[in-house]
Amino acid sequence: MCNTAAFCGKKEMYMANYPDWVMAHKKKGTYINFANGKYYLYAAHSERVPGTKKVRRVSDGYIGRITQENGLIPAREKVTGEVCVYECGLCMTILDTCNTVATSFRREFRGAADFILVSSILWETSGKCDNETFEGSYLSVKYPAVNIGKVPTDKQKTGIERGRRMISDMMSKRFGEDLPEARERLSKIYMVKVNGQFYKSKMPDGTTEWLKIHAIRLEE
Repeated sequence: MCNTAAFCGKKEMYMANYPDWVMAHKKKGTYINFANGKYYLYAAHSERVPGTKKVRRVSDGYIGRITQENGLIPAREKVTGEVCVYECGLCMTILDTCNTVATSFRREFRGAADFILVSSILWETSGKCDNETFEGSYLSVKYPAVNIGKVPTDKQKTGIERGRRMISDMMSKRFGEDLPEARERLSKIYMVKVNGQFYKSKMPDGTTEWLKIHAIRLEE
């Protein structure tokens, strides 16, 4: 499949013979390539050939294949680099529920407030606070500057324990007897980073409706 082609003011060869169901997908800035009995859609732009009056088409990448049955079938995005998975549902719900805790920590601990808050959440949700647990949590994306591996001072240890108790109390008040189910469902909601973009994982059965019932919004 050719990536560049000279225009010279002419239409694509055989374009008039392309079926309507193919042409329905041709928009400005795209072109269709027919090869081996199949139709392919590409993005493109035009460039003048240096030193001439001719214009050539330059492909900007493959968009997908067009079929009569399924319309445009988008090209699969190639995965480059690491795929990172973060627990998101529980920690983000805690941040939403316990925003007053974060506010009080900022007043009391100033520059160490995020460290105290993140440590409190990890102890409450995971029963431990180390680099591995932190890196597996969406908290590491929200608070990238936190050095979770540092040794807290005695005052900070007291703040972390107090924060853990406050979080536990506020979550209990919000969910009541549904708290065990809340922990179970929310801990299975993940954020996945692929090719530099974040995507929310598929919700477990019934969780989408459950989130609506409890007025939980996990959007950024």
